[in-house]
Amino acid sequence: MIRLFTAIQIPESVKQQLLGLVRSINGARWQSFEQLHITTNFIGDVDNSLLPEINKALESVTADAFDLEVYGVDYFGSKRYPRVLIANIKATPRLIQLHKMINNVLVDVGIEMENRKFKPHITLARLKQTPFHCVGQFLESEGLFKTDNFPVDEFHLFSSKLSHEGSQYFIEASYPLGQASSL
Repeated sequence: MIRLFTAIQIPESVKQQLLGLVRSINGARWQSFEQLHITTNFIGDVDNSLLPEINKALESVTADAFDLEVYGVDYFGSKRYPRVLIANIKATPRLIQLHKMINNVLVDVGIEMENRKFKPHITLARLKQTPFHCVGQFLESEGLFKTDNFPVDEFHLFSSKLSHEGSQYFIEASYPLGQASSL
């Protein structure tokens, strides 16, 4: 079995800005430079024998290149049990289209996809027993965080392996996006 997802790499300059958000928060395990990415589609655990078929399906995705930006911070979970700190990604029409196209080709291969609403984000930290007031202070102090737009001209198929230091991500394949048409 192999654990897979598709994602967009973030430019190093944006990763550096995101690492500038790191601070001491009780129970927070911050993502490393290498772990920062934007998941477009979570695939999950699949049999290794499906990898060539998944790769072929993803090669058929044709979408235009586009720009993205990071704006503000948020969290997943509840006020009682906050689980993850995130940086928001503007859900542009082209990003939503890419997500849907990837989803469709994977369903055609027989992959059962999540039914959750797509919320583009970058995971900043995983939280364990973090009091909400600590999360609230972080949200208040970094709520206006924003990066410049950055280009997206490819997406990747990643595998992940769990380790004591957190998840390790490996690019299995890369898929270029076409030139954006000027409208």
